[in-house]
Amino acid sequence: MKRKLSAIYAVCCTLLLGAGFLLAFYFAWGEDVDAVIECLVGLAVGFVLSPTLHELGHIAFAEATAMRIVFAKFFCFKIYEKQGKLRLAFASPFAADQTQAIPNKGGDMKKRAAIYTLGGLIFGGAFLAVILAAAIVCTALGATSFYLWGVVPYAAYLFLLNVLPVEYASGKTDALVYRGIKKGYDAEKTMLAAMEIQGRLAEGYGFSELEESLYYDAPQLCEEEPLFAVMLDLRYRYHLEKGELERAADALNRLAFVEPYLTDAEVEKIAAELVYMHSINGDLQSAEENGAACKEYLKGESATAKRVLAAFSAAFGKKEEAKVLVDQARNALEKERIAGVKKFESVLLSRIKTDEEENS
Repeated sequence: MKRKLSAIYAVCCTLLLGAGFLLAFYFAWGEDVDAVIECLVGLAVGFVLSPTLHELGHIAFAEATAMRIVFAKFFCFKIYEKQGKLRLAFASPFAADQTQAIPNKGGDMKKRAAIYTLGGLIFGGAFLAVILAAAIVCTALGATSFYLWGVVPYAAYLFLLNVLPVEYASGKTDALVYRGIKKGYDAEKTMLAAMEIQGRLAEGYGFSELEESLYYDAPQLCEEEPLFAVMLDLRYRYHLEKGELERAADALNRLAFVEPYLTDAEVEKIAAELVYMHSINGDLQSAEENGAACKEYLKGESATAKRVLAAFSAAFGKKEEAKVLVDQARNALEKERIAGVKKFESVLLSRIKTDEEENS
């Protein structure tokens, strides 16, 4: 029922958007050709600026609350982190706009996450208010700006779409996430737990150095919830770093069962970890089978890919090859920005035995 009401609200916002466009165009048409051109330019500017400023709001408030941006998509552009550096690239304008950030430290996570969540609404609302006020003032003074009136419809549409606490097919609005944080809904509680772990990792703590309650006290979510897989992955790493291989394998196997809800990239990473687990357990046939599902990932230069290949080579008795891969993994770790992840990978690499280590 809630999803149906959300869909109806989204349709209403879209109808208002269309009506706003037509109204601006109608009045511009009543003026002259220059006014029509101004209106069309304003429409184009609104399409670009509105989502950009919304995501910039999240980015600005993330930085203000000690978080680091790892991904942001707005209009037809995206910013993503690769090898420790942010890069700019083109993206599909039809893909959902979003910003992803990870904490640089732990503590006070509820307040910080709430502020970060509201950033888009604050920037979007301020942008709409300024543009609308300027358009009204110009019109009242007899100097109507169709540039400004052209921007207003989409700016209003994007703000209205996000200002109510509803969930669309593409996900929750900022207002709904904020409400979940403030009221302690299950998904948001789990999100805060994951963010606290990430923040502590950034401070230099290893997965195994954090209290187990951080991994297990969060509410149990449905399998289709993205945070269900996030927490399973964190538990896997916690137990693996501690050397609790059975519990690590249990978490990883449960992750494998929720593959239908994951992206292709996430499925590849799980397959790579399955290669690693099967390799250290001596199940070479299963390691090879899972390796076929993550060939492209294992061709990468990440420390994780090299660590998985090193374990695989060592399991097949290729000790010299394993040693080279371990060295490559350690070199790749120099670019890892999260100290806790660097510690985790270093621990796992130290467990892979080479001829040189065995003879020393």
